[in-house]
Amino acid sequence: MALVQTEAIVLRTYNLAEADRIVLCLTRSAGLVRGVARGARRLKSRFSGALEPFTVIALTFHEKENRELVSLSQTEILKSYFDLASDPSVAGALAYMSELLVEFAAPHEADEKLFRMVSACLSAIGDNPDDVQPVLRYFEMWLLRLSGFLPDYRSCSECRAALDDAGIYVNAEARPRCYRCSRGAGSLLTNETRESMFATQKLSPIEFARASRSLTAAAREQFADLTHRLLLAVLEKRPRTSGSWFPSELNTAGSQPG
Repeated sequence: MALVQTEAIVLRTYNLAEADRIVLCLTRSAGLVRGVARGARRLKSRFSGALEPFTVIALTFHEKENRELVSLSQTEILKSYFDLASDPSVAGALAYMSELLVEFAAPHEADEKLFRMVSACLSAIGDNPDDVQPVLRYFEMWLLRLSGFLPDYRSCSECRAALDDAGIYVNAEARPRCYRCSRGAGSLLTNETRESMFATQKLSPIEFARASRSLTAAAREQFADLTHRLLLAVLEKRPRTSGSWFPSELNTAGSQPG
């Protein structure tokens, strides 16, 4: 039985039997981990307060070979975002992030960049909950990028020609094409949206959220429409916890079938 000590972010918990909980965590050194917290539902549990969603903890667990569930033995709260749960929109956004992490993060496979990105996004939301929307765009872009599903918006996805500001068209799956390959069909990506997308690769979540406050409503809508098309193409389903920031019908205004 191996003993593992790592920093972790609690994503979800589920009741198990009368006193236990199943805990789903994104860990720094072991990727996505599911574990059993024995006695976590008792009043005098050693896990008290540490298993709330999106609490950052120092986690110690035991794992056995060929077993998916690990056994949580010790936790210490490093950073709590419990106060964010009082805002329904922010709580919903965190649940949405959790669902996407379960879809994209590899079980028992460390991903330092992913862990640091999620940690930074949490800090940005904690710094200013009103910035939750741009932070979600940042999170979606980086999740797609780290998992290899983010297209290169500097070149046409068909002919590989360099794309300039004069005409970047995206098809139904949000893949970029030049005017010649698209024949003018699809949605024309505005320069403002494109520059905002590229800014996610240069700025921290907090810096990006601040810079996004000057975006027009049209650019925010197009950016969200684009990331959601990409996610739908990968997941082949709408996330259950997507809420109002993931429209039931993606915007196609001003575009043609592509």
